[in-house]
Amino acid sequence: MSALPAAALAIALAVAAVPVTSLAADAASPTASRPSTVAAPSRFETFDVAMPSLGIERTVRVYLPRGYTNCAGCRYPVLYFMDGQNVFDAATSFIGEWGADETLDALLEAHDLAVIAIGVDHGNAARVHELSVWENAEHAPARGEAFLDDLIRAVKPAIDARYRTRPGAASTAIAGSSMGGLMAHAALLRRPDVFGNALVFSPAYWFSPVVLEETTRTPLKRGQRVFIYAGGAEGESMLPNARAVVAAWRATLPEGAAIEFVEVAEAGHNEAAWRAALPGALCWLYRLSCEVKR
Repeated sequence: MSALPAAALAIALAVAAVPVTSLAADAASPTASRPSTVAAPSRFETFDVAMPSLGIERTVRVYLPRGYTNCAGCRYPVLYFMDGQNVFDAATSFIGEWGADETLDALLEAHDLAVIAIGVDHGNAARVHELSVWENAEHAPARGEAFLDDLIRAVKPAIDARYRTRPGAASTAIAGSSMGGLMAHAALLRRPDVFGNALVFSPAYWFSPVVLEETTRTPLKRGQRVFIYAGGAEGESMLPNARAVVAAWRATLPEGAAIEFVEVAEAGHNEAAWRAALPGALCWLYRLSCEVKR
């Protein structure tokens, strides 16, 4: 088990501090007008995608790596983030953004990592329903199966058609925090043919005991990689639940699969913590030789 402090990397990552409260990503839309903080607006695009299983349209936010337009023959791995409003831009976030654009730009500069990053917007009040495939009586109905179906059958095909992606599972990752982390876990667990990798931050494993039950009987597949992160100041159940899930997967870990589990004792449940953890998570996921402070 690794320990990753708030200052994740020694490399020069241009990631500014973000003010937060204890509410994290679990709420709806921005409360006030704020200036955009997207690192490179010329490489940032948004468009709406119809999601027929849910019967809605949802905004998708795309951050392209530097050099994308000048490399017609290049194809890129894709990283899908849940809660897209909070990934790139303080102007659309609720209480702070992840700085994924700044982090990816810095990793491209330092390690030649070129990734297409996608943020899929959450459904505001519908978020708690859409991001779980498991039922919870207090938050019924669970519509995560419909969301996951739309992610695979509508959003991903739109991205693959519009951009020069590497569409295979080995080059497709999903990331999220809290309920978004729960969806990232479910996608890796249930659709290994589509998602070969996942970054699971502060997952809402409290949502249902069936999460652990299904994880215990469903080993990772050969080649899958999952990074799981939990903070020690996220409530009494966060660390025990995360440790139990990690232990279940490690007990049946096949050759060629990998799990990295990071605990940060002082970290709370907020975007600032996930922003700090993201560089180290990406370095591990993409096998970069980053200098990580312990």
